[in-house]
Amino acid sequence: MKLFRLLILVMIISCSEEILKDVDNTDPVEPVDLPALEVSINEISLPFGGMTTDDISRTFYDVSGTFIYSNNDAVFAYFPGVADWDPGQSGSALNVTPVSSQVLIKEDSLWKFHKTDHNLQAWGMRNFEILGSEVIIGDGNEIGSDASGWIGDAYIGQIMGNGDISWKLINEIDEMGFFHGTCAGDLNNDGLTDVGVTPGIGHSGINIFLQNSNGNFTRNDELLNYEGSTPFTLDFSDLDGDGIDEIITADYGGGNIPDEDDHEIRIYKFDNSTEKFELHFQINEPNAYDWGLGATSIKVNDFTNDGIMDIAVAREDLEYHGFEVWRGTGNAQFELIFSSPTWTNNEMQFREFSIFDANQDGNIDILLRPFHYGTLYRNSENCWWNVYDCNGVKLNNLIWLNDGSGNFNYYNEEELLIEGILVDSFHPYLYDGNLYFVGTFYNDVGEDRLQMIDVKVNF
Repeated sequence: MKLFRLLILVMIISCSEEILKDVDNTDPVEPVDLPALEVSINEISLPFGGMTTDDISRTFYDVSGTFIYSNNDAVFAYFPGVADWDPGQSGSALNVTPVSSQVLIKEDSLWKFHKTDHNLQAWGMRNFEILGSEVIIGDGNEIGSDASGWIGDAYIGQIMGNGDISWKLINEIDEMGFFHGTCAGDLNNDGLTDVGVTPGIGHSGINIFLQNSNGNFTRNDELLNYEGSTPFTLDFSDLDGDGIDEIITADYGGGNIPDEDDHEIRIYKFDNSTEKFELHFQINEPNAYDWGLGATSIKVNDFTNDGIMDIAVAREDLEYHGFEVWRGTGNAQFELIFSSPTWTNNEMQFREFSIFDANQDGNIDILLRPFHYGTLYRNSENCWWNVYDCNGVKLNNLIWLNDGSGNFNYYNEEELLIEGILVDSFHPYLYDGNLYFVGTFYNDVGEDRLQMIDVKVNF
């Protein structure tokens, strides 16, 4: 009997070994050792008739208004026209000829010229917002020594099947404004996109444009019961889950040592009794930084993964830059949970930022959109206003990864350094689950050529 059991046991072991042999009969998959950065560089010709070389240079140099979008598996980079002008010049934008916008397309990993968009003529676009297939953008140029001359238009665009954008003017022709802050949402719960801009027409308060069933817009500033200093940025978002968007503003006070008026966040909620948006929540945090910074961009998302919307704000001063995150505590209430370091102009300069899950870990990250120079962005400490002396860029401090609780750290696992490239501005975008930056450099010496630098970041 013992011998029989032993034979059975041997047979079982033998069969198990054969099964294991069948399972392990494939070679093990070797991990792919990708480089930290994959860089592609190419040049494209510039068929930009009617634009001066300074217009072209400014259009591709300015980082503020540029946005990246995808359509039918194609990636486009849209550069709103930026007109050449002298800082502090007298008069207004109306004394300067607006410039057509330029569109590039990425094909086979290379960027190519797509078209000149004559339907969007601008002086200097700032904040934009993409909602599905719609793009909202406003002109926030600062042409003229007198701020009353800082005027422009706001547009809403419909992304078409071929990737082109059909633009419609939001404001009336005779109601131009300084539209630095631009946002979109649904304020009256009718399923149509409404638009908010600030500092707005006459640089006073916030302008609200409600979309009509015919696709046109009607200005209705009286819908908001607003008092106080005019902010430079705002957003619309349903913060409490009642199906109606709230209005969120961030102040532009600042300078020197912060006080009780700096770093203020306001939430306006629709009141059925007054049929207006009334002040619902107001908070400031004077100790967010050691400098009173003014808000330039605002984004709403769930940064803490608790199902409640949070707020991120970019801030600047003539000397410093930073950003902060406010956690939603419920019922459209907020508390400050994160503030970045305060960077000098010599370290890091930015106005706008993008948000998406850059490393695909389920957390919404913050991607800074740099402009000009700075030792944390450029690869040389002594290249102020001279791209040729910068010897490349560093991307680490542009990528702020979220740990899932709304705490952010710059990417420091490995160095993201690109040496020996010429680039004016970099724009982050997400495509096919990967983080990219696209950069441009225009050289008007000899034949007009635009150098394109496309960078894939492998986390």
